Amino acid sequence: MKSIVAAKKKNSRRYGDNLWGEANSPYNKRSYRPGQHGQRKAKVTDYGQQLIAKQKLKVYYGNISEKQFRKYYAEAIRRSGDAAENLIGLLESRLDNLVYKSKFVPTVFAARQFVNHGHVTVNGK
Repeated sequence: MKSIVAAKKKNSRRYGDNLWGEANSPYNKRSYRPGQHGQRKAKVTDYGQQLIAKQKLKVYYGNISEKQFRKYYAEAIRRSGDAAENLIGLLESRLDNLVYKSKFVPTVFAARQFVNHGHVTVNGK
């Protein structure tokens, strides 16, 4: 079980940000990337910055799969207005995110499990 927690915490250091605002996040202790070459300065291209931003969003909202994220992105582009704001709005309106934001569970991962196990339903579904 410890390896799962370590992998979640490693994401904070991998993307260079305290993603969930935890006080005991390893990023607060070591603000460099994990691994043998983590203290080197990474040369990030424009594409790399976009990819890191996308991966941060996927992790922040509870390890959303690439397939789910693509569908949200397609819907965000289809809607009128700013695509970035639409995407954030769609991600914020997910049921697991609403459960997490309303403080029913302590983490986004627990919120996903809470919803997937059927503890929260909308209109009986």
